Amino acid sequence: MIRRAVLLAAGLCAAGVAQGADGLSGTYQPAGEGGAAFPADAQLIVRAEGRGWLAMFRGEGLALLPLSAMEQHGLFPDIGPEARLQCAYSRAFLFCRVSPGTEFPDKNFTSTTGYFTALSDDGIFEMRRVD
Repeated sequence: MIRRAVLLAAGLCAAGVAQGADGLSGTYQPAGEGGAAFPADAQLIVRAEGRGWLAMFRGEGLALLPLSAMEQHGLFPDIGPEARLQCAYSRAFLFCRVSPGTEFPDKNFTSTTGYFTALSDDGIFEMRRVD
């Protein structure tokens, strides 16, 4: 009985570590100059769920699915593996993590915080993690 409890606790801890270390889960707010395009109380909450993530913005939830390395390279051809780019997409936006300071020359954008979102109509917006 004790052995089962220990195995269950270890499994739960491992699951928590895996979700916490996924690179995208967290709470974010707009940062930098582009932040003015969002409401003052704007907050994006991203949590690991299933094979992707659930993104919540102002009460609306959207599933985010991971982009493959090939898809990421197609979107950001100038970004090498040293940038540790990780992106997920929904029907409304793209959300990414990258090494802070990474430049996207073809997008005229440099990520200072390491997190950004891209909307098809409005461009790329810097996000900062707040949790």
